Formats: sequence, C-alpha cells, structure tokens
Amino acid sequence: MFRNVVTTENTPDSHKVVISSQIPDQLSQIGADDNVEGIKDHFKWVLANDFYKDELSAEQITEMESYLPSDYADSFEDLPE
Repeated sequence: MFRNVVTTENTPDSHKVVISSQIPDQLSQIGADDNVEGIKDHFKWVLANDFYKDELSAEQITEMESYLPSDYADSFEDLPE
C-alpha cells in the first residue's frame, strides 16, 4: 500500500470530514465483529494517508491500531517518483 496517495493537491478538504466522521462508526462495528476485514483495510488506508490521519485524535489512532498487526505500517511504501 502506498503512503500519502491522498494529498491536498488531489483531494478536496471536504473529504477529511467524510472520512473522519466514518471512524467512530467503524470502531463500533469492528468492536461488534461486523465487517472486520473491510474495516481493517480501511483503517490501514486512512493511517497510510497523513491527509486523513492528521484529522484523527490520538485515541482514535490508538484504537484503530489495536485492531491491526503491530507491523502494519511496514507494508506502506512511498510513491515512486
């Protein structure tokens, strides 16, 4: 998964609200074992993109990471030049 594919150059700021507003519901769903793998993939994607990650609280990030393997970020790659 590429890191920081979502940027201010290619995404309107209004998308930050859409993504950040989904996280509380997704944390509830994953806690109830609902759509676990899909939500884990979404968490990884959000955490790989600072554009969205910077909108989240430290508590949200910690809770999201608690559902992922400790080495999840090792799969992130920088975009090729």
